Amino acid sequence: MKYLQQTWHFLAFLCVYLLFVSYALAFPSDTAWTLLLFSTLVVLLEVFSLIGSLQNLEFKASHYLLAHVDEIVPVEITMNKQPKKLLWLMVCKVSSPQYLEDFTYSFYYGQKKSLQITWQPYTRGIVQKQTMHITASDLFSWLKKESTNSFTVHWLVLPAVHPLGKVAANFFQKQLILNKQNFGEPSFKIKKFRPYQSGDRLNQIDWKLSSKQQELVLREYEQEQPIETIFLFYGKNSASFEAMLSLFYSFWQEFQKDKARFVLLGEQGASSTNLTQEDFSTIQPLNEEVELPDFGKKQIIHFIPEMNQQAEVFSASRWVQVYDYQQLLQQLKE
Repeated sequence: MKYLQQTWHFLAFLCVYLLFVSYALAFPSDTAWTLLLFSTLVVLLEVFSLIGSLQNLEFKASHYLLAHVDEIVPVEITMNKQPKKLLWLMVCKVSSPQYLEDFTYSFYYGQKKSLQITWQPYTRGIVQKQTMHITASDLFSWLKKESTNSFTVHWLVLPAVHPLGKVAANFFQKQLILNKQNFGEPSFKIKKFRPYQSGDRLNQIDWKLSSKQQELVLREYEQEQPIETIFLFYGKNSASFEAMLSLFYSFWQEFQKDKARFVLLGEQGASSTNLTQEDFSTIQPLNEEVELPDFGKKQIIHFIPEMNQQAEVFSASRWVQVYDYQQLLQQLKE
């Protein structure tokens, strides 16, 4: 339909010009030749206005950029003509479905333009290509040509910043203090005796005292060196996956200065010890249950989007604390 409309515009424009030519030839006069000269200039201007391929335009932007889901980010894109290429446009309109603004330039011949745009990503990931749509036309918008130009980037889209990120950091800072008191390598100095609990070490049971009291009694020693704590995100596929990842990411940002250990467990496997922003950008949900990596005797604070049977098994161990999204959200709001 669009090309048919332009064809009709071109034919109508051609017919009008032929009428001026016929009039000048049939009724030669100063007025007729003036009209013919004027119409010829208009025709040449119309033809000249579309000289040069739109592919001769090139776009560039900051190669590396960080953004968060739903965050509006200002970006500067430069538009320029490629060297030694011919380009002259009466009207040039530049737009993209990825940006909120569009730009229109008159009498554009390839001069450098700075496009100040705002970009709002809605999904996580690594963006490697951006596209710009160019529409060129004559002054009357009768004749048009369009093109789509792309340019390469490396933009990271990270999880949304959770409003309770700082609250979570304070909450788990207190948890670490409790873990330092309750976990660690014991010394030979007895701190107290207490009843045995499921998950306690059997070699700490005082069998002599237990036989006297007719119940298992545990020797609790002074802790010399706190056990390392690992914050583990178990990315089970769930409706709360992105929300829990957002909270875990925001907590990680607040907690980096404490040099705690964070691990992401997703479809590509477990992340490395030192998490990067790219890990948060690329992690994908687990479609099947997987076993936890062997962290040895370390205290694990386990983040899971939604509680399931496997998470309940994990929570039975005194070395693992499990939080699903709704449970953690409720505790942070208290």
